[in-house]
Amino acid sequence: MASNATAIFATPPTPSCKLVPQVPLLPFLSDNILATILPTIVYAIAAAFFHLLDTYNLFSYWRIHPSEDELKRNHVTRWQCLQTVIRYHVMQISIGLLLNYVGGNEPTMVGDESCRIQRAAGVISHARNLIPMTLAIVGIDAKKLGVAMKGTSAGLAQVLAGDYLSSEQNHGFTSFELSLAKLVVFICVPMFQYLIALTVVDTWIYFTHRLCHVNKTLYRIVHAQHHRLYVSYAYGAVYAHWLETLFLDILSFVLAGEIAQLSARQSMLFGSFATIKTISDHCGYVFPWDPFRLANNNGAVFHDLHHQSWGLKYNFSTYTVFWDNLLGTTWADKEGADKRYQRVWELTAKRSQSTDKEIAVTTDRSTERAVAEGKDL
Repeated sequence: MASNATAIFATPPTPSCKLVPQVPLLPFLSDNILATILPTIVYAIAAAFFHLLDTYNLFSYWRIHPSEDELKRNHVTRWQCLQTVIRYHVMQISIGLLLNYVGGNEPTMVGDESCRIQRAAGVISHARNLIPMTLAIVGIDAKKLGVAMKGTSAGLAQVLAGDYLSSEQNHGFTSFELSLAKLVVFICVPMFQYLIALTVVDTWIYFTHRLCHVNKTLYRIVHAQHHRLYVSYAYGAVYAHWLETLFLDILSFVLAGEIAQLSARQSMLFGSFATIKTISDHCGYVFPWDPFRLANNNGAVFHDLHHQSWGLKYNFSTYTVFWDNLLGTTWADKEGADKRYQRVWELTAKRSQSTDKEIAVTTDRSTERAVAEGKDL
């Protein structure tokens, strides 16, 4: 019995793995630097796309607000907004380059894939070999059962019989174990890392964002700048006070990357995804095929409602609706929101007949103070 147990739980020796630097995607630029600047490139492309829609009045049927509304309600000009957005990306890239410099800009080391697959296969093998042992307790011969099922379901036979089907083994593991190990190493582990990163960013932004609204002083001094855009547009997505840029946006992604241990290439994907999501939230369009809205109802309308003076205390989340739903800050009165949006369209039609001048930025912050006190402007 002891020898059988030893055979069942024996793990083949781990192959020798030599780590080597990963070849960069671009021969003239390291992956770390590319991960730092790629979100800005994605931001420029996505924002330019939506700006073209605004400029040529394309897909106007799906606009949340009439185009004229932007001129009457926003308290910052597009040029002022663009200047702040440029500052945001200069800060983002500068901090990213500084962190790379402090960290030595070391490339991702690769070459241990076979070792990781071997280790994962070992864990799977140990867990799966409990099945024939359990069957033996109730008097079922796993080897005979596996042989009998081999002709009809080879995969299930391997699962049930474990290492008894020695002819199916490859380097000490069955093909089932190796296939499952590759799935874990190349798919499951990275997805889990992305999930951790998303959880960190979503949680950090929800609570810091909500704090900026709960604390009236913090709102007036910092967060009110972002809400000068009552009618948001794509390239104004990161229009914000520099303190908000630093502590709410940049810090959240630095923490997420460190906690989830994202590689440079994983950071590229995660940062690009986050950038597109932010642009989508502020683009001012609600498309029927919006993947973010279809995934969890956190789309352009969800965030646009938060930008309205009557919705400031709701919809704080950026990527999911988890914390809003859990803590009761999700706007639930859809019919009421629809009526308010309809009223905006009607009032805009009247106002457009008077003046087309853009509203200048307030100097006494009276608008921000009124909004912080919950007044509907």
